[in-house]
Amino acid sequence: MEVENIDQMLLELYELYSLYNLYKQYKNKKRKRRYKIRPINQNWGVCGYQIKTFLVMKNREPEQFFLHTRMPPDVYDLLLNLISKSLKKPRQRIGPEERLSLVLLYSSQGVSVQSIAWSYKLGKTTVREIILETCEVIWQLLSPIYVSEPTESQYKDIAKDFYNMWNIPNCVGAIDSKHVAIKCPANSNSMFYNYKKFFSIVLMAVCDAKYTFTAVSIGSYGSQSDGGIFRLTPFGHALIQNTLPLPPPPLSDVSPEPFPYFFVGDAAFPLRNNLMRPFPGANLTHTKRIFNYRLSRARRVIENSFGILTARWRILKTTIECNPENCVGLHSLTQFYNVE
Repeated sequence: MEVENIDQMLLELYELYSLYNLYKQYKNKKRKRRYKIRPINQNWGVCGYQIKTFLVMKNREPEQFFLHTRMPPDVYDLLLNLISKSLKKPRQRIGPEERLSLVLLYSSQGVSVQSIAWSYKLGKTTVREIILETCEVIWQLLSPIYVSEPTESQYKDIAKDFYNMWNIPNCVGAIDSKHVAIKCPANSNSMFYNYKKFFSIVLMAVCDAKYTFTAVSIGSYGSQSDGGIFRLTPFGHALIQNTLPLPPPPLSDVSPEPFPYFFVGDAAFPLRNNLMRPFPGANLTHTKRIFNYRLSRARRVIENSFGILTARWRILKTTIECNPENCVGLHSLTQFYNVE
């Protein structure tokens, strides 16, 4: 009797294994393409958005060109020159300038990939690949130039700007995070679901007194706290380990001892010698309220930077229809902002 049960179980397992193999073959089978080029896209070379609209804007309508690219023509030409070699592909009909204009339209207006595909007379999959590849190229080439770690002398200049513009001494940066909405990831449970009740990944950044980002990290889960994300970022780790090239503490007229240079953040960040946060509570002394007010003025700079960033690149105001790993590739938007 036991032998018969074992044989029956083995037979059922074999049937399940066979069904699993058939399922894998079905999933891996490539769908046969109906068209090599869709009929509506076959006149791409003469009727596409690049030929009919973008190049005309570039030559005749500077105001409309700025709305499309979110940058003046000289900055656009600089950006194109920096990345054009890396965007060229052999036997590829879509040139570097069309790839860049496509990505800038997607980023500045926040329109869907399908809408861009219809306008540019390209396939939807082709447009998605162009967006991801171009953003990755921009990040790889521009991040060492425009988001490189400040030097000791640059930190001194940043501190001077904070003191002159926001009346807070020895401040070398403001730090905060922004939740970027994404579509619900597959098998995500709740790790991307934040307290604001939508799925997101987190952009954490540091900026100087003039709203320019000096450090950027993106890709953390939306359910994590700002303090937890801060400790996981390379910048946060360097700040905690005191390995940033901050200048030595200068002598101050208001303090008998040298006062260190520091960053400012909100109450979610830890209090350290080189990271200031506001005093907690409501019943504070006059001195502590003044300190919180001064700190808030400096910390507001990073919030304004996020506001400028999202106003310029409206894709950040929408729900990005990408997987989390692809959304991380779109972090080069901060380079478009810093390039000016």
